[in-house]
Amino acid sequence: MTDAGEQAMRKAWVILAALTFARMTMGFQFQSVPAVGFALAGEGGMSFAALGALSGAYLLPGIAVALAGGWLAQRVGAARVAFVGLALMTFGGLAGWWITDYQAALFWRGIAGIGAVGLNVMGTKMAADWFEGTSNLPTAMGILVASWPAGIALATLILPFCVNAIGLSATLLIPAILCGFGWLLLACLWQAPQHHPPVTQSATRVRFSGLEWLLVCLAGSIWGIYNVALIGVIAWTPGMLEETGIEAVLAAASTSQIGWAAIFSVAAGGWLATRSRWRDLPALACFLLSAAIVLALPYMGQVAGSFWVMFGVGLVIGPAAATIMTLPIDATRVELRAVAMGIFFALYYAYMGIGPMLFGLLRDFTGFAGAPHLLASCLLLLCVLLWFLFRSLQKSPKDSQPA
Repeated sequence: MTDAGEQAMRKAWVILAALTFARMTMGFQFQSVPAVGFALAGEGGMSFAALGALSGAYLLPGIAVALAGGWLAQRVGAARVAFVGLALMTFGGLAGWWITDYQAALFWRGIAGIGAVGLNVMGTKMAADWFEGTSNLPTAMGILVASWPAGIALATLILPFCVNAIGLSATLLIPAILCGFGWLLLACLWQAPQHHPPVTQSATRVRFSGLEWLLVCLAGSIWGIYNVALIGVIAWTPGMLEETGIEAVLAAASTSQIGWAAIFSVAAGGWLATRSRWRDLPALACFLLSAAIVLALPYMGQVAGSFWVMFGVGLVIGPAAATIMTLPIDATRVELRAVAMGIFFALYYAYMGIGPMLFGLLRDFTGFAGAPHLLASCLLLLCVLLWFLFRSLQKSPKDSQPA
């Protein structure tokens, strides 16, 4: 590699670090509601369903924003969309902290979520532009994707402690401050790569076949359901552990081990898939093992809160992510993949917007602290069924093209 190439690669890693931190604040802000749910339910008097709705409001706007993001970025640039996204996350977080009315909090949570969608989709593109055509691309994308569980784990670990140390009001300000710092860091470090492919309009002249539509929708459903199960486990495990007599902060700290382990297992998933004789094996093993251990958690008592159990959940639940992300690429032709990813992420956000509320409703209806875990286990098994349906319908690219 030439000196210029080495300098460009060093710059790429610095920019990736800034993008990873910015994306980590997204996970941190999302998890800020579940992490302090015990305080919101106590001081704020919220029901579990209300907490679930407030949590899900952060991702619900993604249904529309993900579809529109690519169109907007083509006209104003991906970096501008990402910067506006971080600004909305900061402003929405500040407004939600300042205004205590529940309906207003839902609104500003949604505004912050709109910004998070823009950052998520465009930040991924910005990182890919720097690493495209290099052997470091899979590693870079693995690091970027792992920032989401890292943010969730940090929020789960830190925020309950902060509630006890500085109070609920001051704690709710922390996510907005981190988002603002992420904006400043990225503004100082970002620059577009000197060479990257120009934007084309060819996809607008190509139409999806019926099979491609079905496969993309199946892929998006697998990704959405898988993430709903993962978030459900992380969000509702502290409350389940508290029911066994474990103190709230310790229960949250134990649960954070799931996120810490997921950081590594998500990043390792692609490595496992490329070295497996059957590429789908790590993902399917992940679904089945995760379903089994999540199903068992409510019946383990305080043993469920041990380091090895929580860390083990994170290890087995993470590796599927890398292979799932290849499904929309397998499903469509090259000309349609940008549009396919928009549909893929729109479905993901739809599931993630509705899923947390369903967990809360089930918890309220049953009165059983482990009920969300039973639902999460069923969702992971559903991913296995949808995966086999996807592969059974999948054909070669030529066969999937319309005549």
